[in-house]
Amino acid sequence: MANPFQCNYAIICRIPDSFAQRSVGAENIPGGLNLQKAREEYDTIREVLKNCDVNLIELQEDENYPDCCFVEDCAVVIGGTALVTRPGHPSRTGEVGEIRRVLKQDMRLVVKEVGDAKATLDGGDVLFTGKEIFVGVGKRTNALGAKAVAEAFQDHTVSMVEIGKSDLLHLKDGFAMAGREIMAVSPGIDVAVILKKMQDVASYPYKVMQLDSREAADMLYINGRLIHHVRTEMGDTSYGELMKLADPDLERHEMKIGNLSAGQRVLSRLLVPILKLKYYKHIISSLP
Repeated sequence: MANPFQCNYAIICRIPDSFAQRSVGAENIPGGLNLQKAREEYDTIREVLKNCDVNLIELQEDENYPDCCFVEDCAVVIGGTALVTRPGHPSRTGEVGEIRRVLKQDMRLVVKEVGDAKATLDGGDVLFTGKEIFVGVGKRTNALGAKAVAEAFQDHTVSMVEIGKSDLLHLKDGFAMAGREIMAVSPGIDVAVILKKMQDVASYPYKVMQLDSREAADMLYINGRLIHHVRTEMGDTSYGELMKLADPDLERHEMKIGNLSAGQRVLSRLLVPILKLKYYKHIISSLP
């Protein structure tokens, strides 16, 4: 059986100077984010992805869009189908154009659009478990956006989950896949309520890895490998839970990315993974 988390390409984007002071969440950090450290951590993630057999399509940063490095919100790609999103924050709507061009012209995927002008959809609200899709409806994605996901990926069961009353900006701020049928879950009563909703509508059972911080639950399962934070950033308890539930033969990559994440989820936000079965041309970034 093919691995649903397999990919051979991923779209990423460099971090702009404006990220330090104007990105969402930067206002909560005195003095703003450390741009140099954030870029160093980005470079580390980029190298780890390459070591996980991912060919990178690296986009040039755009100073007009401080959050442009978080490309996940601009597209959802499952199988050979890509859905270009309609971001829920006005400051991010201009980011989808270059992503659309790459998906259509370079990758030559089947590209679908969110048709309803009243719909909002962030990719961070779309959790693909490898078997089904959950869409969080809340601060950045509305019911019409969730409907667009269901229309685009009709081969998968799509369940809408209300998250608006929680403090999650996106569904995937609370949940990540840590392996086949293993779901890493952030702490909190609100997150527990959402998990119960997901379990009530799920078509398949999942092992739950309950972790004690959102940073600890920030994981990326890709090409049979698991990328996660180092123990000092996860904490001893969460790191122990990971060691207990993760496949002992699983190849893991630990990295220190506390500045770039600022205590939140960041790993999946930095890429749009793509499985391309036919290679039309060489499109790997030549950016220095």
